[in-house]
Amino acid sequence: MAFKIVHTYVVPGVDNGEALADTLDADLIKGFWVTEDEIISNTRDADAIIGVVSMQPFSRRVLKTLTNCRIIAGIAIGFEAIDLDAATELGIAVTNVPDYCLDEVSGLVTGLMLALGHKITLIDRAVRERQINFTGGGNAIKEVGYPMFRMSDQTLGIIGMGKIGTATALKVKGLGMRVIAYDPYVLDGVMESHGVEPVDLVTLLRESDFITLHTPLTPETEAMIGAKEFKEMKPTCYFINTARGRCVDEPSLIRALEEGLIAGAGIDVTIVEPINADNPLLKMPNVILTGHSAYYSTASYAELFYKPMPQVIAALKGEWPLYGLNPEIKERWLKKWGRNS
Repeated sequence: MAFKIVHTYVVPGVDNGEALADTLDADLIKGFWVTEDEIISNTRDADAIIGVVSMQPFSRRVLKTLTNCRIIAGIAIGFEAIDLDAATELGIAVTNVPDYCLDEVSGLVTGLMLALGHKITLIDRAVRERQINFTGGGNAIKEVGYPMFRMSDQTLGIIGMGKIGTATALKVKGLGMRVIAYDPYVLDGVMESHGVEPVDLVTLLRESDFITLHTPLTPETEAMIGAKEFKEMKPTCYFINTARGRCVDEPSLIRALEEGLIAGAGIDVTIVEPINADNPLLKMPNVILTGHSAYYSTASYAELFYKPMPQVIAALKGEWPLYGLNPEIKERWLKKWGRNS
């Protein structure tokens, strides 16, 4: 009997790995479903599901309706929209795509640091609006650019030293900056092997000139940066978030910017996306907003949609998928679905 693969978030014009599905005796059902009821009605008897586990509601209610599903392959790094505990209880492997945009996100973080530190957007605006030229002395550069520091004299603090945090550290080390990091789940020796100094969170907040957030959204990390944390930061510090909007208490971020507790921010993700037209961040000249674009390049976009299918093919062949997020069920899963089961 043919396997049934259901792709719940098909975007036209991208390669979803359909040719790989053709290598198996598998029927590929494609659609675009965004509600629990839509997903339930189209996936009940699926052997494998592909979907955006950071946005589509793969709740316990949805998962309990699946009668034969062995894998849900996520189109994302984040996985906050799937009930991972429920999937684990039900013996369903869940995967993400943890490595498709490492260069893109770490590159944007580095770009935001340079843009904020060199006051590029403020200087650009002054030149466009007032045709200012900053050569020949005078107070023009001090008026627009003060204070501006040498990047090699600055410290970057990284919260979350996973793949993207590590890629960011390696890029920034090339600028000659000191790099410190906080991550309770990464061994000190691993950080040190990349030339990064492990510190506790309070030390990072107090000593960093730039802080970049690279944590998944979990109950532990939701609103982990709030009023208390912003008060610990230097008034010359720039805060960058390319992780998830809900990892930051956004009203506290806005107050910190309004009250001068920090110098500015580079914000790729907000709690509400797209950002509301009345959000005060939109009117702040010391804030750069990039509208959840950090992941994007032509190469990363292609990988994002292609890479879930190899996870599905492996699972349907009885192999534990490379990007499994719940390895605690691996032994049980292999007993049920493995090649020799």
